[in-house]
Amino acid sequence: MTYYFESRGSFVTRPASLAPVRSSKPRTKKVSLAQQAKKFTVLQPQEIILGLFGEYVEEHEQVWSGGLVNLLQDLGFSVAGARVAINRVCLRNLLISQREGRFIFYVSAPRLLAVIEEGRHHTFSAKADPQWDGSWRIVLYQGAEGHKVDGHRADRVRLGRWLTLRHFGVIQEGIWIAGGGESRELKRLISRLGMEGQVLSLNVSLNDPQEARNVIHRAWNLELLSSLYDMFLAKFEPMYETINKKGVSPLDAFVIRTRLIDMFRKMATIDPNLPDTVLEIEWRRGEALELFYAMHPLLAEGAREHFEQCAIRTTQPIDMDTKKTRKQTPRQP
Repeated sequence: MTYYFESRGSFVTRPASLAPVRSSKPRTKKVSLAQQAKKFTVLQPQEIILGLFGEYVEEHEQVWSGGLVNLLQDLGFSVAGARVAINRVCLRNLLISQREGRFIFYVSAPRLLAVIEEGRHHTFSAKADPQWDGSWRIVLYQGAEGHKVDGHRADRVRLGRWLTLRHFGVIQEGIWIAGGGESRELKRLISRLGMEGQVLSLNVSLNDPQEARNVIHRAWNLELLSSLYDMFLAKFEPMYETINKKGVSPLDAFVIRTRLIDMFRKMATIDPNLPDTVLEIEWRRGEALELFYAMHPLLAEGAREHFEQCAIRTTQPIDMDTKKTRKQTPRQP
């Protein structure tokens, strides 16, 4: 089978260039909803690498560098682009390289394990109709005394990145809001980031319905999110039906599952995780979640087989210079 991931009604295993689309239009022009949504279909190589380690690599398993490059090629990246992305992930202290002879292997760094666990919890805790206690939590970044401006900015970005994984939306620079009054997890996060004394957390109530609606629409782009759920269903529903009827090869399973997880993760990141009645919106979030939870395990065996054959430590890694096929030596028992 061949699959096209473009909007042509079918799919491809090796899509066209996945490089981010850089618009030549002036920044002052308003970006259309379709243009915003399209960005969520573009794979970012560093994030894909982290996702692959989270899905397929055990804590102490070694991943062959050449095999990892081949897998990124399967997803549409060039060899040069793949190697640059891997090096940058290593520079972020998320992967540790180990050389054995002329071969290089990678293992997960301790820091990566925490990132993977956070991302997995965030992605797989998504619910179609989440519960809510009616309260709101506001987080304000105050910064540390004597901290340079650049240091403030870096800390603020780092805090915002982690808060986004907890369904916080941005009211304005340095101020985030989320539904729910739980503070223990937030305190643990602030402690782990070493930002005690720089962050203020408040539990508040918004009694005026109009005020709550204004805050919701300022903090989250529900129109974009609704469009993404529609796009997700349009892209993956036909694949799901075809796979159920005809099956899927390990390579196709790997490519489809990677794209499935990547797009769903991006949608979960910008979802406020509030009930539809609170958001006052009719959308297809429930259908999208149902499809994801059905397809994700369906493709797991084939995708894992392809990943392990390509990249997990083998008895004798195949040199990329002489490699002609995808056949690899068996894994060590």
